[in-house]
Amino acid sequence: MKVTPRVLFASVISLCASSPLLAAENAKEGYYGALNLIDTHQKAKSMNLSERPGIGSFVPGDEKEHKQNGSVAVGYQFGNNWRTEAEYVFKEKTEFTSGSSTFATSFNHMKVDSERAMLNVYRDFMITDKFALYATAGAGVAKVKVGGWQGNDSREFAGNTQTNFTYSVGAGTSYEVIDDLTLYATYRYVDMGNIESGRNTFVNARGLQDENLRGRLVNNEFVFGVRYVL
Repeated sequence: MKVTPRVLFASVISLCASSPLLAAENAKEGYYGALNLIDTHQKAKSMNLSERPGIGSFVPGDEKEHKQNGSVAVGYQFGNNWRTEAEYVFKEKTEFTSGSSTFATSFNHMKVDSERAMLNVYRDFMITDKFALYATAGAGVAKVKVGGWQGNDSREFAGNTQTNFTYSVGAGTSYEVIDDLTLYATYRYVDMGNIESGRNTFVNARGLQDENLRGRLVNNEFVFGVRYVL
């Protein structure tokens, strides 16, 4: 079965609803810090919405990029198997391409810088006193800068910086290796919303500034981290 954001969200709700069946010993209460390594699969969806009139049909290029990134987080563990945390995900640079049927060799290169600050909520389901499954959801803001070029890097699109509402849903597993020190792995889907560059700064075939680059920025992330309760 294909895992979609809707299916994942429904699974998160189902896990939370089943907590009486899965609940075991509650975790220690207190503040914690966390460090994460993030295996990121980023995609620029809906690039066909880019404005590039009069040049034929949209031709997809490279709409995905695989990067390694990281984040830091601080949070509070309530002792009733709920946790909340603030997370900062470091800046990530990616590039995506698209073309047209009229100018087959003149690809658009959309260059994206993205970073985000999130407020995450976790629900732990203790399987043993050391091992847990958990569901997570988050909301926050992403700062995204979009620019790029067409054909060659002297034909630039103006840069555009925007701040977008961002959400995430996910699930994972954790293991307390020693007292207060926990290793964990999470899968999460992240949607950073619609993005677009500024207009073309170069002279196009029509002598107009009527082109820009657009997409919807989403991540599939595999997070590997360590958490220490103070």
